Amino acid sequence: MKVVFGEPDKMFRLIGEALAPSDAGPKFLQEFFLTESADPKALLRAWSEKRGVTGGIDVVHCDDPPNIEKWLADADVLVIENQKIGADELNGARSLQLIQMFGRDTSNVDVGLCGERGIAVHSLDRHTNRLVAEHVIMLMLALVRGFRESQVAMKQPSPLPPAGWAYNWPACKNVTGLAGRVVGLLGLGQTGSMVAEYLRPFGAKVIYTRRTRDRQVEEKLGLTYVGLDELLATADVISLHVPANEQTKHLVDDDFLRRIKRGVMIVNTARGTVIDEDALLRALRNGTIAGAAMDVFSVEPLPLNHPFQSVENVILTPHVAAGTRDEAWLDLEIGPIIDSIISVRVR
Repeated sequence: MKVVFGEPDKMFRLIGEALAPSDAGPKFLQEFFLTESADPKALLRAWSEKRGVTGGIDVVHCDDPPNIEKWLADADVLVIENQKIGADELNGARSLQLIQMFGRDTSNVDVGLCGERGIAVHSLDRHTNRLVAEHVIMLMLALVRGFRESQVAMKQPSPLPPAGWAYNWPACKNVTGLAGRVVGLLGLGQTGSMVAEYLRPFGAKVIYTRRTRDRQVEEKLGLTYVGLDELLATADVISLHVPANEQTKHLVDDDFLRRIKRGVMIVNTARGTVIDEDALLRALRNGTIAGAAMDVFSVEPLPLNHPFQSVENVILTPHVAAGTRDEAWLDLEIGPIIDSIISVRVR
């Protein structure tokens, strides 16, 4: 069986190593798991065996996505996320039986044509996306409910004597909630959509902006599409859901922060390069923004002497939004894809 991964992606490399270990695998796996596993090669090999992976799988990583059709000539399985697959790409695919999506969205694939040609298209509800969405909600709640202020206050002495009732004994000033707030999502991919879904019970109004409007998701989740200027001017909480590229590098800069509603709170679980950290520090210190919660940074691990470590209105987590990458995580994140691939029977 030949499995083609149609885009360069670390997760695709991981799935490829689970299917067919390569000579470069040990180095890649060490860099992927970092401190989470002392022997990632053994971890993945044992996990693959439990999953029923045997030999006979040829893994190929496409290094030229715009010309993917030449990679599909003898492919049995194609794994993609954003790669466009239509008639031009499928015309020479003589043995293709399965297109496995790395996500729920299949809009970039001509599903109808695949059906006509007997090619199955399987989508995936990514476990990691749900973990990140949960983390975003946690950080939003921590910000609006003054979690850090409460934690610091709990360690300080109080002038009140011990009693059975002492509501808000440190007089914390920033304990509110999400109800009635305007939450602005900058970007609306799979994780952003889940965040919008998770926000529904909290009573917040959710607005979003992105390059292309998604009316279907708007209707399903009750979202309001706005331009960037309107989002910055009206949102009480802004959550970033954009990829890291040249267009989004330092998207949150001095100009961005000058245009926002004063007192806004910012959550970043996307990539550290999306924020100009010096500009954000200035805005935090001068009160332009009320707080920030971040899971990603321009340099990781975040140095212990970094200014973020000592700013009071900041909540930090060590790039853990996607969860701990152990066997249980492998089961939920890539297990369904492995099962889907090995279920294919070569004609």
